[in-house]
Amino acid sequence: MTHWRADEWAEAVRTGIRSRGLSLDEAARRIGVPTSTLRSWIEHRHAPKVTVFDHWAQLAEVTGLGEAELLRVAGVLPDSLASPVHVAQAAKALREGIDQAGQFLRQATALVYSSPGTQVANLIAASPVDWEMRIRSATRGDEVRVTYHHYVGVVAPPGFPHDDAEVRRILEHDVLGELWRPLGLYWRVAEVHDWHEPPRLVIQVPEQEATRPPVPSPVVAAPPVVVLSPIWGYGELLASLVADGLGFGNVDFRYFGLPDAMADRVRITARELAEPAPRLVHSVPPIMLLHGLAVPDLTGRLPVVVRYGPRMRERAARIYREPLLEAGFADPLAGARAIEEAISVPPGCAYFEVTLADEDVFDGDGPSLDRLNDSVAWFAEQIVEQVLLGAGHPPVPVGGPLKRLVLPSGRVRRPPVLAGGVVRRVADRAALEG
Repeated sequence: MTHWRADEWAEAVRTGIRSRGLSLDEAARRIGVPTSTLRSWIEHRHAPKVTVFDHWAQLAEVTGLGEAELLRVAGVLPDSLASPVHVAQAAKALREGIDQAGQFLRQATALVYSSPGTQVANLIAASPVDWEMRIRSATRGDEVRVTYHHYVGVVAPPGFPHDDAEVRRILEHDVLGELWRPLGLYWRVAEVHDWHEPPRLVIQVPEQEATRPPVPSPVVAAPPVVVLSPIWGYGELLASLVADGLGFGNVDFRYFGLPDAMADRVRITARELAEPAPRLVHSVPPIMLLHGLAVPDLTGRLPVVVRYGPRMRERAARIYREPLLEAGFADPLAGARAIEEAISVPPGCAYFEVTLADEDVFDGDGPSLDRLNDSVAWFAEQIVEQVLLGAGHPPVPVGGPLKRLVLPSGRVRRPPVLAGGVVRRVADRAALEG
């Protein structure tokens, strides 16, 4: 539950007005309220009347703080959730005539914590066009259930006078424009494995692997993490689980709102990876390693390197056949190996090596995505445990799906016997510990 921080909010507003060189009379005139009303707002010592939020945008303008900062200092919007999407929705909810202070605080809190899938569905439902929506979630795992992403299938109403390309443009720009890039949405082109006979137009909405900021606390004093994985090595899932377990932010470039052109994608990704960012986990996009992206400088970071067996490599080459052909490899398997060879750690650098063994993934002739999910989750938990112990914290994940492995006693369940595992190594030296 959030609580209105009257003193902090009032002081921020007063300081902002002064810093803009405005008197209280001039500020009130620009906001469009009597000076006495503005004075009552900033001298109030309780949750304010709803009329404050009728003028929220103007308050942000005269103080120079912006709506996000006003919400944050008021205690309505947590620091970790001050994204453009959440700010826009929370501010809108606060301005739209909520009568009781308790009600608007509860509604704003519910909005900032709402699922990305829910946000997308709500905007499509609010469109003037009567779209038909069909929604599925990709959830996997037996011991650690993880929702990877949501599929939002959209069908235009009968007789809609536009083809699929125009429907995509309308939905992407006119209906979901405020969400498309902040949430990293994209049109699903590849086969939808979790949905029999899906609609032609499917929007993929990230959930577990979405890019997100660190949590406010507890603060784990550990270096930023960078995950280097081959294609179909589930490095993005591993990165997101480690991030949640440490309370770090997660950066998955698939959901980063990157442009379509590969050269631009590589350039922006390289720039983002250039400087270590505190309390973040980055997963390096494997395919980009074939298009000029270099492994970033790992100084001051904790690398996690994913390896796997021949059956997983062959599977990866089949799944990513088209991108590997586009990268210039006549043999997709050679392209998969080239990505693995591009992943390197400089001599003397300590890192975690994660091995996804074929025996832990394949069930007969094909892979079991549930078993693969659980193996990645167990390995993520082992990394989190070692990092937390090294930082002087109890070895218990601080958040995310890995919390489901914590027993009522407060101890973490021990992993099952797996052929793969996690080993802490120093590059070009023997393993230090398992």
